Amino acid sequence: MKSVLILCNQGPFGSNSSYEAIRLGSGFLGLGEDIDCKLLFYGDAVLSVNKNLKADKIGLDSYDEGFEMADLSELPIIVIEEDLACRGMTSADLTEFEEIPVKMIKSDQLGELLAQFDTVFKI
Repeated sequence: MKSVLILCNQGPFGSNSSYEAIRLGSGFLGLGEDIDCKLLFYGDAVLSVNKNLKADKIGLDSYDEGFEMADLSELPIIVIEEDLACRGMTSADLTEFEEIPVKMIKSDQLGELLAQFDTVFKI
């Protein structure tokens, strides 16, 4: 396995899928530099990278640790631009990482993105 794309479409509330996607991606990158791994948040999962997300305020685990893990492992995170817009978000609402910024793509670029990877996981 040389390249992995992790897809996540479940929001941060009522599910830990987006947090687990971050952990999985960071784990793949921890295996060595030979694996190209990226994480795609789409649908409600884009809410996970909202810089104003305060999951702990409603009794859920904070995403701060997961984001720190993603940043330290330099895990590229991609979001679908139209999914942000549908949820009233823009690039200004995205969590800011020190190492790798969140990348936005348009939904019509999804096929091209998927074709770049030899393995795709959906969480």
